[in-house]
Amino acid sequence: MSDARKSGKKNQKNSKNGLIPGPFTSGEGPARVWVVGGGQMGGVIVRHIAAQRLGVRLSPAVVDPNPEILKAMKQEGIEADSSLGGLARKDKSPDMVLLAVKPGVFLKPDSEVAGALSGLPPGILAISVMAGVSLSHLRDRVPNLRWVRAMTNLALSSGKGMTLLAASSEVTHSEQSFVYSLFSEMGRALWLPEDSFDAATAIAGSGPGLLSLVAEALADGGVREGLSRETATLLASWALLGTGALLADKGHLPELLKAKVASPSGTTIEGLAVLERHGVRGVIIDAVRAMAARSREMSRNF
Repeated sequence: MSDARKSGKKNQKNSKNGLIPGPFTSGEGPARVWVVGGGQMGGVIVRHIAAQRLGVRLSPAVVDPNPEILKAMKQEGIEADSSLGGLARKDKSPDMVLLAVKPGVFLKPDSEVAGALSGLPPGILAISVMAGVSLSHLRDRVPNLRWVRAMTNLALSSGKGMTLLAASSEVTHSEQSFVYSLFSEMGRALWLPEDSFDAATAIAGSGPGLLSLVAEALADGGVREGLSRETATLLASWALLGTGALLADKGHLPELLKAKVASPSGTTIEGLAVLERHGVRGVIIDAVRAMAARSREMSRNF
């Protein structure tokens, strides 16, 4: 993997005037970004783009058939349209597309979305956040665009999302740097070989679901011991948040952090002994394997 792809922020700062060369700094006004799908993931990303925090002038527009989403976007000052065709009649073509629809909407044989994207001028940069849809599927369906695949999660909305990235060979280093910076501003981003996506998705994409179960169980344990549900949930949430900060921000290894917390004859080692007796470690490892297998299965079925 090239240094440019490993360190997008550094490359961005080294570009002229701190901006990305190419269509994003053409000098002809803000770069036009179409976000196709304004639901949970697309909504988070378009609102981040609209906040103009990237040092690059961007003008976003959302495409979504849901009237409630359209209303919300327009109330926030974000341009919105119910169809790609409607937006194209007003806008002709974007500098970048971000595709955040359900995979079936894009991959079905008579897909309006795929058809409209295929009608765009060739060479436009496109980012897909659709789960399980490979770069080869994206290129096969819409070969005129240059694709980046992103796997992310809803923690983007709190600035703590983890996004995995893979790019087709046509995407330039400066564009990779821009994409890296876009997602890094909402958490962390990591370029990976695409064949690592299934295993990484099991941890980064599905991990929040497993950890939510852990938080719920911790809270249940607190309620069993007499705490209110509100207090127990708050304590469990902050336990996970604090642990994540120590691991991610401070660079502690999990095994060493566990050793620091588990003092001799203390409360933590008692709890860990119970978990080990019930094989929780092995169950979690098996869960990661099952999630990775399901991710591979979904990719094959598309």
